[in-house]
Amino acid sequence: MNIQGNHWRLPRRTFLKGIGAMVALPWLEIMSANAKSITTAGSMAANEIPRRSMFTYWGLGMQIRAFTPPDTGRNYTLTHALEPLAPFKDECTVMTDLSSFSGGHGSCSCLLTGVNTVRNAKTLMSVDQQLAAYHGSATRFPSLVLGTVRETGFGGPFPMTLSWSRNHTPITPENRPEVVFEKLFGNEDNNTLAAARQAMAQRASLLDSIKEQAAALQRQVGAADRERLDQYFTSIRDLEERIKVEGEWIERPKPKVDRPDFGQSSPRDRIANDGRGYSEYTRLMFDMIALAFQTDSTRVVSHIPRTEGDEAHCYTYLTKSKWDLHSITHHDEEEEKLAMWQQLDALYMAEWGYFLGKLKEVKEGSGTLLDNTIAAWATTNGGINAHSQKQLPLILCGGSGLGLKHQGHLVQTEVPVANVWLTVVDRIGMPVPEDFQGGVAKAIVKELV
Repeated sequence: MNIQGNHWRLPRRTFLKGIGAMVALPWLEIMSANAKSITTAGSMAANEIPRRSMFTYWGLGMQIRAFTPPDTGRNYTLTHALEPLAPFKDECTVMTDLSSFSGGHGSCSCLLTGVNTVRNAKTLMSVDQQLAAYHGSATRFPSLVLGTVRETGFGGPFPMTLSWSRNHTPITPENRPEVVFEKLFGNEDNNTLAAARQAMAQRASLLDSIKEQAAALQRQVGAADRERLDQYFTSIRDLEERIKVEGEWIERPKPKVDRPDFGQSSPRDRIANDGRGYSEYTRLMFDMIALAFQTDSTRVVSHIPRTEGDEAHCYTYLTKSKWDLHSITHHDEEEEKLAMWQQLDALYMAEWGYFLGKLKEVKEGSGTLLDNTIAAWATTNGGINAHSQKQLPLILCGGSGLGLKHQGHLVQTEVPVANVWLTVVDRIGMPVPEDFQGGVAKAIVKELV
């Protein structure tokens, strides 16, 4: 055995072969560069840690006065809305008084882009997709784009996605956890693999044909149309890159994971008018994200667990509220509405606490999945009525393994949310792209690094 050459080390992606199937192994300490022998634990070397990021958007924000802690620093006082995060207090930074380019209804499209809104012509690439491009083909899926509705809202007054591609188009979210599971871990056999190879070859052939026709057309049109065709070619190049990544992964088996019980119908369809089923549905989506990170199927996720639509009626079966959440935000200082909003905030925050718990319970090297993931709870709905681009809350969680230094409660008066994403990019190690966040980001949040 040549210990000096580390010939005994297992590759990061090792598979067990059985009758008609292959199973991907989890990360083992013998795979690490820090391992000294077959039996000596190695933990994870810094360059072996998957550097993950997750961005969530919570429509209609929070009852900001009740949400904001009365003090700052690591020993801050948890408010009622933040009590579900008590087990993770040292692993989160609650940031208040931030700002964004736009706020209120229809503003979610600027959260990860810095500037995209329904009221301007900007369509910049979102930070999650920039991170996905940075990771490239390191994972089977460069990113997951998720939400509670399966539409972008593009062209209408209410965007429904956080993610924008490099060719300036919104990416449609997936809203069904059972579909996400099949995408990540669905059964594969010789027949399904052959069909996948054939479909990939057909798509590649079709793209070649389209490119030839578009190139011929480009020689016949004016300057304005040539510019539009250039954008079209960018879209084709995105598809070609995606096919290339799929081709690299198609022969590698998916991880084997026990299928959760999704019930007889889609969990999304079981959300009742009084909110029953929302918590089950939301937690199943968070389960899928945790599994995707745990199996290193992706390292980037964007997710909208709560829009400004029907799911804002949630928890009525518990609270007996006379109003939906949007009506509550227009409270006119009515004490009953403000009290109800505060109660709802804690219920929703419990869902986020559930997700953090899922990440924290998974050991990874010498830390946990939460240590190696930067997960953001965010909104562009601020102010006392949740319709302003100012007084925004944001909770940055995890990431201690990536060098994030949590500060408890940190006031950032009118600091743009884009600065927080610049900080995330810094911790992930990605070079800052040109025109990042449309120039809105000015500097990293130095207290966090």
